[in-house]
Amino acid sequence: MVPNTRLDELTDEPDASEVELMRRKPYRQVVGSLLYLPRISRPDIAFAVNQLARHCAKSRKVDWDAAAYLLRYLYGTRNLKLQLHTGEKWEMRVATDADFANDKTDRKSVSGFVVFPCGAPIAWSSHKQTVVAQSCTTAEFIAANDALVQVEWMQLIILEILRSAMTKVCITFHIDNQPTIKRIQRDGSSGVQKAIDIRFHALKDAWRQGVMALEYIPTTRNPADLLTKSLGATELNNKRGLCGLS
Repeated sequence: MVPNTRLDELTDEPDASEVELMRRKPYRQVVGSLLYLPRISRPDIAFAVNQLARHCAKSRKVDWDAAAYLLRYLYGTRNLKLQLHTGEKWEMRVATDADFANDKTDRKSVSGFVVFPCGAPIAWSSHKQTVVAQSCTTAEFIAANDALVQVEWMQLIILEILRSAMTKVCITFHIDNQPTIKRIQRDGSSGVQKAIDIRFHALKDAWRQGVMALEYIPTTRNPADLLTKSLGATELNNKRGLCGLS
């Protein structure tokens, strides 16, 4: 996508000329062909493809332009490879992020996370949150909980494979929002609606039980930032490298 832009979901119907224009464009076919790539080896386009896929029912010219821009970007970066390597010890790092109130129509935020078992990017996600977060901190709660659900079953798989060698995998969550970390670590409720409070207590329990550790990471060093918004060229190159693409 064009840097620093987003495709909001519009409630009004496109006009007749735009409908006719899009009828001649293979928008759904292009989006369908793009769905596989970000799941397997290109986390840098996960946010863009997620945005494009949400507009298949009522696509507009701006959506087609964004899809064409993404195709040109992919062609220009066709030599990028996801670098996988082994770390010095068995550990699992998880970077999470949220773009608060990303969608102007319903004000739902976007969650993003990247999972690094032994330093290699193995799993990532970029998706719209299902409930409306009332603050940036709340949006970060949801993003961290989404990641926790993913890494808990990954931990079980790793322990099953290496059950003779280890009994526990260290999971460290890297979050670029300090209030989120402090509220998980202190006593008390989240003070937000029930649907989010449940996620909050799941995080708190995981931290208290030693399932996960919490560390602050500056936004400039957070690879999950790539999965929540479209970035400018400099930031994109930086976050791409942090995600293991080179």
